[in-house]
Amino acid sequence: MEKLIRPQVLADQLGIGLSTLYDRMKEPDFPRKVQISKNAVGFRESEIMEWIEANTENKATHKLVE
Repeated sequence: MEKLIRPQVLADQLGIGLSTLYDRMKEPDFPRKVQISKNAVGFRESEIMEWIEANTENKATHKLVE
């Protein structure tokens, strides 16, 4: 079973606030949340890692182009 990361833990790992995470969740390329229970959600760790890598690569590419 894949590891799920809760929103507060994810925000801490990304170094952002919870409200910023909720804003990011509205972006079309951000990984979709997974319903764990009626009142709990999480994110698939593999999808978060892919998203981080893609965004890190994009920023590095943009800096090289500028």
